[in-house]
Amino acid sequence: MMYQKTVMLSVIAAASVAVGGYLYVNANQPASDQATQWHENVHGAEQKEKAGTAVDVRGDVNESFSSIEQLKDNSQLIAEVEIEKADSFQYKHVVFTLSEAKLLHVYKGEVQNGETVKILETGGYKDGKEYTFEGNKAFTEKETAIVFLEKYEGPIADDAYVIAGVYQGKFVTDGQTVQPPNGVEKGLQVKTMEELGLE
Repeated sequence: MMYQKTVMLSVIAAASVAVGGYLYVNANQPASDQATQWHENVHGAEQKEKAGTAVDVRGDVNESFSSIEQLKDNSQLIAEVEIEKADSFQYKHVVFTLSEAKLLHVYKGEVQNGETVKILETGGYKDGKEYTFEGNKAFTEKETAIVFLEKYEGPIADDAYVIAGVYQGKFVTDGQTVQPPNGVEKGLQVKTMEELGLE
């Protein structure tokens, strides 16, 4: 009798853990699935071949923004860019991507349309794995985005920019709609170029 109770309690506990895990995964899946689907629709399936498994890195950001106006005020360069080249590499056990971005339209900054700048991001592709930061993917070639940038100072890259708030100032676009970064405040969850208010 005691053995049957122990077995029954073990089965109930295991079922509770399984159901709880299923509910947790399902509750957190739609937003990332939606972002992934949008990315695939805009950029095609070529990246599926590149990445085997995904590794999402979690971390705190030094600067947190709650509005587009805050991003504008804190950025040295604001532009629509097209990525011409994106190279991922490892530095002190962290994967980074250094992209060459052609400036399609400069909204703020001391550079001109048509020039190329370097953008350094956390994440990218290394050894068959795709590394993301808080669910946000690093740039890939031919991708276009509106970026809010700050000058990078550090040992990883020379004469480069970083995205304001690590990922908060990166809005991938297809020319009309924009995809806001994952995990940002409501004031940054814009879906159109007009909502960015850059003209």
